Amino acid sequence: MPSIRVYHAFRSPYSRLGLHVIDRAGLDVELIPFTGPPDGVTFSDPTASKPKLAYYGIDAPRMTMRMGLPMRRPSPFDVDFDPANKGAVAAMRDGKGLAFALGVADARWGEGKNISDISVLEACAEQCGWSMDALRGAQENADIAAMLQKQREQITEDGVFGVPFAVRGVSKYWGHDRFDLLVEDVKG
Repeated sequence: MPSIRVYHAFRSPYSRLGLHVIDRAGLDVELIPFTGPPDGVTFSDPTASKPKLAYYGIDAPRMTMRMGLPMRRPSPFDVDFDPANKGAVAAMRDGKGLAFALGVADARWGEGKNISDISVLEACAEQCGWSMDALRGAQENADIAAMLQKQREQITEDGVFGVPFAVRGVSKYWGHDRFDLLVEDVKG
C-alpha cells in the first residue's frame, strides 16, 4: 500500500487539480474519497458563503487554466456522489484508482457532466481501461460499503477537514497548491 494518502472529493474543482498534480508527478498514492469531515465535526459548506463562492468563481477557473485544463461548470451542480465514490473505491482496489478518479473529475469539472449518472461513470471506467462490470458491481457491494466506512474512520484519524488533502507520515498538505510541496518532499 502506498505511504501517501490523498483525500479527494468530486464536488471540488480543487480536488481535480490536486489529482492532476499527483498524476503529473507520477506519485503512487492511496486515494480516499472525502465523504465528509471527521465524525463529530460540523461540515462548513464553502459554497454557503456568498463572498467565498464569488471568489471560487474567479479562482477555480484561473487555477484550472494555469494547469492547462478545460473547465466547465457541472450541471446539475449538486448531485449524489455516492455512485462515483463507490466506483473510486473499487477502482483503487483494482489498480485503476487515479485513472478513474481523474476521468470522473474531468468529466464533472472539464466537461460539466452529471457524475451521478451511471452511464457517465461507465464511460470513465471504459476510458481508463477498467471494467464497467466492476463499476456496476461496486454499487451494491458490501465489501465496498465496508471499505468506505473504514475510510470514514481514516478521515477522522487523519483529521481531514477539506480537500484535496494529503498525508505522508506526520506531514499533511491541504490544497492543490500545497501538493507541489508534497511532490518536492517525496522527490527530495
